[in-house]
Amino acid sequence: MRIISGKLRHRIIEMTNLDTTRETQDKVRGAIFNMIGPYLDGDYCLDLFTGSGAMAIEAYSRGIKNIVLNDLNDKAIAIAKKNCTNLGIKEAEFYNLDYKKFVELDKHTYDLIILDPPYKMDNISEILEDVLKLLSKNGMIVFEMAKESKYPDTLGDVSLIKNKEYGIKRVLVYKRV
Repeated sequence: MRIISGKLRHRIIEMTNLDTTRETQDKVRGAIFNMIGPYLDGDYCLDLFTGSGAMAIEAYSRGIKNIVLNDLNDKAIAIAKKNCTNLGIKEAEFYNLDYKKFVELDKHTYDLIILDPPYKMDNISEILEDVLKLLSKNGMIVFEMAKESKYPDTLGDVSLIKNKEYGIKRVLVYKRV
């Protein structure tokens, strides 16, 4: 797997190769960042179900200054750490927590929150509600899910601005207004 664009363009990252994670393909990751590119601005990105860290690393490569990577699977976090180390990314923090525990403990706000939970976690509205307190004033949420998942168009002051399908997955982009 490789980084699509930005200062780390073409650099290779290791995949997790775990049954519990699924990597966002290069093509889809590129499409997502092309979608959010005009809105991508800020200092902090949270990748809450990080896997290999590819999405957060892509955001970093494209200008996000600090990335926070969390995954319940300790092997996934080990790969994400290794990828960041190999790429020389020092502006990264790593956590090995259940997402609800992370949200409960974290005090940051984020300009970009990336959500790609396991497809069996089809509680989209609940996950969105949980992370809203972490979203900055003009922040964005990118949410990858199964194509048939049910999702809200709005949640408080956060509105759906993009909705795309890629094979078996749906990618939603929410923005706080």
